[in-house]
Parts: sequence; structure tokens; C-alpha cells
Amino acid sequence: MNEKMLFDQFEFARNVTLKVAQGITEENADVIPAGFPNSLRWQLGHIYASVEGIVFHFANEMPNLPEGYMELFNTGTRPSEWTITPPSIEELLPLLAEQIKRVKETFTGRLDEKLAQPLPIGPLTLETIGELLSFASFHESEHIGIIKSLQNSLKG
Repeated sequence: MNEKMLFDQFEFARNVTLKVAQGITEENADVIPAGFPNSLRWQLGHIYASVEGIVFHFANEMPNLPEGYMELFNTGTRPSEWTITPPSIEELLPLLAEQIKRVKETFTGRLDEKLAQPLPIGPLTLETIGELLSFASFHESEHIGIIKSLQNSLKG
């Protein structure tokens, strides 16, 4: 697996996330336009928690998940059901930025490493750390599109 390319793709997706997140404020972070199940804050938290829960967890590394993050941002959660206070945008953005470095530091030289337990996702079965990271980049790209759609909905 081409390590440089995979890390570059992950970093590229994350930098796009951070760029589109520049328009997110505390005032618009929790608005949920009609037709959307989640907010901008949820999208950012979900991207962060997904990398921790997919890449770090399934690679047998300790995820860096602040208390409550899985309860707030796991797949299937919704802000309308939150019972705890979510992190501020100012808390989420540095975590997202720092995660790039942690991913590289933790997984350099390990992308071909087999997982102790392969991870089935739909028709795919992820078997290596590199495959986890590749999926995480794809997943993040999906959420970048949702963030852009949410932002467009908030404009008009």
C-alpha cells in the first residue's frame, strides 16, 4: 500500500473539513434545516469520533475520545436526543487538526498490518490498518458534502 498517498489523502480530506468548518459558528452549529437529521456540530464531532472509533480502535490503539463523544457523535445519534452538553466548535476544531498528526505518528510503517478482527462495513471487509484509513478518508469526504449542503441550506 502506498503509505504517502494514503496519508496525503487523509490529510487532504481533513484540511477540506477544516476549511469548510471556518464558516461554522456557535450560532449556526446546532441549526438543523428541514430534511437533515443532524447539525454542523454533529458532523464535525462525528468525523472526529469516527476516526477514533474505526481507525484507532480496530487497529488496537487507544482512541482519544473525550467523555461523552460516542454518546453524542456515534452513528445513529442525533442532537435532538442529546442529554449532555456537546463540545464547542473551538474544542472540536483543534481535535480535528491534531488528529492528522496522531494518525501519521501512530500508523507510519503499519498500513499493511493485518487487523486482529476484520471489520465488515456493508459489502466491504476491512482487513488492514491502511484499509481502515482509506475508508475513514472516504467517510470523511461524504460528511464534507453534508456539511456543505447544511451550510447552503442555512444561507437560504
